[in-house]
Amino acid sequence: MSMSSQREKERFRKNLERIEPILKKEDAVLFPKFKKTLIVADLHGDLQTLKFILKFAEKKKVDAMIFLGDYIDKGSESVAVLNLLFELKLKDPKSVILLRGNHETRGLSAWFEFSDDLIHHPELFDTANTVFDRLPIAAVLNDSIFCVHGNIAGISDEKLKDISKKNPKPYIWNDPGPEDGIALSGRGSGVYRVGPDLTQKFLKQNNLQLVIRGHTSHTEGTKCWHGSRLVSLYSTFPYDSPTVRAAAAIVKEDRIKFYYYKKIGNGLEWQDETMKLRLKK
Repeated sequence: MSMSSQREKERFRKNLERIEPILKKEDAVLFPKFKKTLIVADLHGDLQTLKFILKFAEKKKVDAMIFLGDYIDKGSESVAVLNLLFELKLKDPKSVILLRGNHETRGLSAWFEFSDDLIHHPELFDTANTVFDRLPIAAVLNDSIFCVHGNIAGISDEKLKDISKKNPKPYIWNDPGPEDGIALSGRGSGVYRVGPDLTQKFLKQNNLQLVIRGHTSHTEGTKCWHGSRLVSLYSTFPYDSPTVRAAAAIVKEDRIKFYYYKKIGNGLEWQDETMKLRLKK
């Protein structure tokens, strides 16, 4: 193992120790209120993209950042991504929100690059998964936008107060579906696609206006569902193709603007096109 890799692991060890008590104090659902908020979906060990987005956030002078989970696996720099995110959180715990994704679970993280990277450090892997158990599940931004990795549960009379860190599965695994009702998603046992009728019901009974979620890769970076009451966002690159783009969002008052970027050579480049949504009053 190289000296740089050793230093990264030691940095990770210290960050895990420092971040765990902060995350432990956070509720399963957070209710942040900010004037200008960056929302970032899946990063999957993509340190280059994370740094690219953070420079953009600095340029745009955002007040806060919400990350929708899946920080690890698929990419080659899971530990480095977590180190940077944890250090951002440690520096400003209230303004940096780290939600849990389905890869931040012991059952899934044991199968991919994250566990391979820590194969000689089983104690770090165990500690990291304990920290993952502390991550909040969702954030309700400005009393209007439900931010989550997967989706809503799609159960009867679904209330925010019932979401628990002890039972995160539907919120980190579920997907939206095109048809009313609930159906098996194909991702595995107990995972569902939730239809537009249930999205509308969830938003109405919780006095919300929009769901922003990650979890699903899109060649266009975003996909609108259910009359644009749910937006699926993806912030890294699932395919090795010059036509694929990724996206991040900025929420300012009642307006949401989605910004797109592509891989150009060895770097990343913002695209001119954006997508805008406005919350209903």
